Amino acid sequence: MVEDSKLFNSSMDIVALAEAVEQRLEDLFRTWLRVRGTMLKVPAMLERDVVRWRVMRNRHQSGDLRHSHSELESLKSLAQWSLDKNCEMRGQPNKKIEWRGI
Repeated sequence: MVEDSKLFNSSMDIVALAEAVEQRLEDLFRTWLRVRGTMLKVPAMLERDVVRWRVMRNRHQSGDLRHSHSELESLKSLAQWSLDKNCEMRGQPNKKIEWRGI
């Protein structure tokens, strides 16, 4: 088990992914409202992931480019969820993200 209080240096790929997820989520929520006419809510099972990801994003934005193991896992979960919801909204088959080197 990885000690969660330990912070690891974030590669530029991880920093860019965290930023991209933020942009994709913003786009997803706007598009969902426009297309479906309802507000999209993050499921309760992902609420902790959102909090962990926001902590990491805030740290990155302040210049501290580190992350914990749980923050990285939360980032991956949110990236997959946003892709799943985009596929659902567009009537496309779900795709699983292959995590290589992250």
